[in-house]
Amino acid sequence: MIAMQGATLSQSPEASGNRPSGRPEFLVGQARYPETKYLPLDAERRMVGAVRFASHIGAPINTLLSINAAHLQRIGSDSVFDVGHLWDGHRDIHELLRKWITHRDVPWACVWAREYTGGKNEHHGEHWHIALHLPHHHQDALAAQVAIWTGEAVGANDDKKKCIARSLTGAWYLSRGKDNAGEYLGKATPKTRLRYGKRVPNVLRTSRHHGGEGPIYGQRFGISRPIGDTAQRRQGWQ
Repeated sequence: MIAMQGATLSQSPEASGNRPSGRPEFLVGQARYPETKYLPLDAERRMVGAVRFASHIGAPINTLLSINAAHLQRIGSDSVFDVGHLWDGHRDIHELLRKWITHRDVPWACVWAREYTGGKNEHHGEHWHIALHLPHHHQDALAAQVAIWTGEAVGANDDKKKCIARSLTGAWYLSRGKDNAGEYLGKATPKTRLRYGKRVPNVLRTSRHHGGEGPIYGQRFGISRPIGDTAQRRQGWQ
């Protein structure tokens, strides 16, 4: 069980409202938060700029944490996924991560995006990408902490150079990143926009990546304050 401020993140199967079909009731009726299918038109541009600014201030975004949130919720994983709505769960794990990082006197340089995967594979549904600045000597400790937060233990490494750690079923993955993470996390930015009733190219989007679009309830992406628009303007970056 993981205790969080103002909440206990553990429920019995009866309390979580599982149906005979095995599908938890909290996966239904998610209209309490607004739904979007894509990122905002300028999301990729803003995230790319934030990642560049992070390097400018000496806190390069070099690590990517990916979590298959809907899958972990479906299989009844403990911790943040028992709170019900995945937007609530994302905010909880994001705050846990922020406190973990800053407690170690590491700058909180982070961009994140919530995405959707269709299809019939076991990891379909909502998943999260959180790209952040993480010194090398904290990598193993963070992997161990993510295992606690998600309720899924560290598994075998997949032998890829980028892999820091992965969970037993691959439901979460911690990796090294060299490219601008904003391009990857911004891939659900629309390729076109409406102009005078006609579809025209979205000139704010330049990424070669694609995918991630689909129904997401609540905020879809974010940038930490130390590398956000206001911080950039204060240093004359924008």
